[in-house]
Amino acid sequence: MQEVIYVDVLVAINVFVTYLLLAASVLFSAVQTKRWRLLAASLVGGAASLLIFLPVLPWWLLGLKRLLLSALIVWMAFGFDSWRRVLRCVAAFFGVNFAFAGIMLALWITLRPAGLMFQNGVVYFDISLITFVLIACACYAIMRGVVVLLRRRHPGNCACEAVIQVGASSITLPAFYDSGNRLCDGFTGAPVVVVEYKALQAFLPEALWDFFSGKRGLLDLPDDHSWRPRIREIPFHAMGHEGLLPAFRSDRITARTKVKSQQTENAIVAITTDRISDGAYHVILQASMLER
Repeated sequence: MQEVIYVDVLVAINVFVTYLLLAASVLFSAVQTKRWRLLAASLVGGAASLLIFLPVLPWWLLGLKRLLLSALIVWMAFGFDSWRRVLRCVAAFFGVNFAFAGIMLALWITLRPAGLMFQNGVVYFDISLITFVLIACACYAIMRGVVVLLRRRHPGNCACEAVIQVGASSITLPAFYDSGNRLCDGFTGAPVVVVEYKALQAFLPEALWDFFSGKRGLLDLPDDHSWRPRIREIPFHAMGHEGLLPAFRSDRITARTKVKSQQTENAIVAITTDRISDGAYHVILQASMLER
């Protein structure tokens, strides 16, 4: 018996599936993006579902199609900042897709449910659209719950936010919680976070820009500046390099994930002119700042 495929159901289902796969990719890659970008990429995924009407493709052509289509969808969803960021997004998207495709293929082979068709990498369900949406939403909710549970029980290395406060002023920056970072101030024992200079420059007093950018030393600073008691230099050693990073004592740093928030008083902010990520975050938090 020949399978009947309704184009509107086919496209709607694959738009919805692509959106959920991209949303799951955001969870696992910890790369933030705009919602409209996810929607635009999902429309491409829906349009690509029309390939189901072609004859069965050879494996090599099917693989090439998946690679090019995935690259296009990831580019539309996340943009291009650096190759490292792109590869992380592609890896997350492929991982989520393989899990979904594996489930669908296993279901098709073992149960042969009526109304389920899997061809040329495209899945089609001849079921109520409302029923499918509810099932897909339930799957996404379970996946999201697993991610949240794992991060709650063990933060590990994950993306979050850091709110740096000095007096009445504060700035919020995307951060990375590094469970292996134990850098502390040698004199006070306070935890040290590392921040990119460009991301923090507007927050810093203009009179101190030369110091924090490495153009002037600690001895060249004016003694009467209000920040003078806060300023210090932090020794560091990493990747075969060592030296001193300009730093200041904050009043408070609040580290926030989606499931946890913790404040640390008098934490030290060390500033580097190097990039510490591919653009996904600008702060590296110290391990103790989310452990308690």
